Amino acid sequence: MHTFLLMLLVPLAAGILGYVVTRLRNEFSFIGAVVALYYAVRVFIQSRHGTVAYELGQVAGVPVALRVDALSGFVLLCVAAFAVLVLLFSLRYMRGRDGARGFFFFVLLGLACSNGVLLSANLLVMLFFWGVLLIVLYGLLLPGRPGSEKVAAKALVIVGLSDFAMLLGIVLVAVQFGWIDMAPSAPMPLREPAAIIGFLLIAAGALAKAGSMPLHSWIPSAAETAPAAVMAYIPASLDKLLGIYLLTRLSVDIFDISSNVAVRNVLMTVGALTILCAVMMALVQKRVMKLLAFHSVSQVGYMVLGIGTGIPVGIAGGLFHMLNNTIYKTGLFLSAGSVEMWGKTDEIDELGGLAGRMPVTFVSFLVAALAIAGVPPLNGFVSKWMVYQGVVELAKEGNKLYPLFLIAAMLGSVLTLASFLKLIHSMFLGQRPAALARTREAGFAMWLPPVVLAFACILFGVFAYEIPLRGLIYPSLPLLVEPVGIWQPVLTTLLVLASLGIGALVYLFGTARRTTATRTFVGGEMIADDEESRVTGTAFYTPVKHLPILDELLKYGERGAFDIYNWLTGSLRALGLISRHVVDRVLTALFEFTGSMVRLAGRGLSFVQNGSLPLYVGWVFIGATIFLLILALK
Repeated sequence: MHTFLLMLLVPLAAGILGYVVTRLRNEFSFIGAVVALYYAVRVFIQSRHGTVAYELGQVAGVPVALRVDALSGFVLLCVAAFAVLVLLFSLRYMRGRDGARGFFFFVLLGLACSNGVLLSANLLVMLFFWGVLLIVLYGLLLPGRPGSEKVAAKALVIVGLSDFAMLLGIVLVAVQFGWIDMAPSAPMPLREPAAIIGFLLIAAGALAKAGSMPLHSWIPSAAETAPAAVMAYIPASLDKLLGIYLLTRLSVDIFDISSNVAVRNVLMTVGALTILCAVMMALVQKRVMKLLAFHSVSQVGYMVLGIGTGIPVGIAGGLFHMLNNTIYKTGLFLSAGSVEMWGKTDEIDELGGLAGRMPVTFVSFLVAALAIAGVPPLNGFVSKWMVYQGVVELAKEGNKLYPLFLIAAMLGSVLTLASFLKLIHSMFLGQRPAALARTREAGFAMWLPPVVLAFACILFGVFAYEIPLRGLIYPSLPLLVEPVGIWQPVLTTLLVLASLGIGALVYLFGTARRTTATRTFVGGEMIADDEESRVTGTAFYTPVKHLPILDELLKYGERGAFDIYNWLTGSLRALGLISRHVVDRVLTALFEFTGSMVRLAGRGLSFVQNGSLPLYVGWVFIGATIFLLILALK
């Protein structure tokens, strides 16, 4: 059997077997993911030597074919690797949880369908697997805390409508320009209105899957109810990797995004707004998972911004940031899941002081947090640096909006670092609550995946040019990428390590030795309960809420004023209310009109049929006269 078919069938078979044979669910699921990873490695190696295709047949004259090239082979490898790490973490995390049986099944089904999307040779085959992933997303979000049904329905509506827009775009492009291959010989210029509309419609589906504003709201809502393993798996295999993969494929291979400045500005504006709006919402969150979810949305903005530049270094930076975000975001959700499992909560006010109890989780979380904030020499800095370069290169084209895009991207990194300083302090530093006194480090299966991902953050940052860029990113793009500026990651790493060493010595021989514990007094009175004096991190950025204009926008955002799902449901309710009143009035008017007609007809018949013999004789005479006239005319 061909390797492509095995990549589809092996995860599917493992998921079905695990669902049916419950006692061997973990074994079947993990082995199925590992075997899928093995085939992904083989396909990745094949893709390095050129495009490989496999045709299954034809449906209504359209070829049903699978194909892998450098871009899809690279993403295939990532999807399988992250699935293995998430499943390894879930073996312990999901034990005894409601919906664990369905979770493992949908993870394997999602892996199979993700492979199908990446192996699709044309848009029709891709659309089939893309649609099944909507069911996978619904099934993953369904179990969880109370209210998960509404969250799953919300994701179904938002992503489903965007998938319908994608369908319209594919039909439009196929009818107007002929069948479009996933990797045609030459990209189509974005000059004709049909091409532009088709691009935007298909891009809407990609952006909704990736979680870009304004189609993002299902991700923060999911963080309120879904388990950490689900939130870690979503960027690893469903939204970030597939959504940005399709946007890259759409902008580079199918269409030539560099041919239309207006479309590029639209994408960059969406990216810049996504960066700033989502990170501002993250600053004021009081739950760990929801804060991470908003950062997941914010990071999509960098990817969209980089691809929207249409500059090779910017596109490569956006694609590299897709990989980096998946690495550290998965690590952050898994580390937070370990904390949530032991602490029984993800409320920031109820956490703290866990660094000593969970040192491995703390270090993993710290590295991933610094990476997402773009602190050098970690991987997040390199990809953001490339996106900045792409934005700056816009100046050579005369694009006067580039300073705004650059400021938005750089300000987003600063605010990301600020919010993660708050989160690290709240979770791992400060005073530990009494309820967490018995907290300990998670088991091997739970701390190993975040450690591997944290190590990848360091490796892909220090050796960015040698490993991920030259080995994964540059070969995946039919573009000549020429980075500008000077960046020496090895030297920077040595300087950072030296600085950290000096700081550690100053702390150990200075602050750490002089630390004393004293009683807490408020208003001259001693506080007997230490819990009352414990300082959490939720109030770190309270002044942000009171800034002019911004405070009202944040309040509206918390209430869902900018949630497209609320707009849709509100519009439908208003339409239903209006329709009901209109229909009621129309039916009432029709009933009254019919009644009037019946009454008039009754009066007329009463006048005609009044029982008078002369009147009846008159009607007979008139009828006979009319009859004779008709005969005479014939």
